[in-house]
Amino acid sequence: MQGVHPLEHNANMKPTVGGVRLKLGVALDSQLRSAVPRDRHESSHAGAAALAKTIAAHTVKVLLEGEMLDPALASDELLKYGIGLENGLNVGQCVLRFLFPDDGRLAMVLGWLNSQANLHVWEIAHRIPPPELFYKVHPEIFEACKLCGAVILDASTPSTITTGSINPLTGDFLARWMQTQLEYDPAETHPRFFFHVAIPPRLWTGMMRSHFRYDDAV
Repeated sequence: MQGVHPLEHNANMKPTVGGVRLKLGVALDSQLRSAVPRDRHESSHAGAAALAKTIAAHTVKVLLEGEMLDPALASDELLKYGIGLENGLNVGQCVLRFLFPDDGRLAMVLGWLNSQANLHVWEIAHRIPPPELFYKVHPEIFEACKLCGAVILDASTPSTITTGSINPLTGDFLARWMQTQLEYDPAETHPRFFFHVAIPPRLWTGMMRSHFRYDDAV
């Protein structure tokens, strides 16, 4: 899959960027509504895919505003990513890895994104064992993590949950979605505080294997 190339700074592209941003804004609003489950019986895969597409749309919107994507390709790439999620592809692969398969470009984009989010980067995240019990008790959250390219790093206390991803923008969306899911758990007596950290891309393949048990990690 070809990556989306960063923009050359060209004033002539501004109107196009604005048009794409408007279209993505409408799509994002719609996806935000569909990503929040209406009831506890909603399909885990459908809800997780909707959440992943919401995060992807917001990420593309932010990258367009920062002139980090070619607006002529952004909408098509976002559509391809969404179709792949629905067909069971792109599992464990966040939208940034899909858009930027080249490690050098990905590092540049992540550096820019994290300068906006200012997250802690956990270099030892791969040493933290997966929370097997939490995943088992909450299979819908496990599915969401797989499709969104995120992991639960710590859920051992009743007050906090720490998540991680290579995408700094994933945390807020995932936290809101998980809190809605946890409302159905009688063991959850009060809302949790959520923390999100950045995981270096070089660690992600190994973490995907350990958390999601994929032998052929992307």
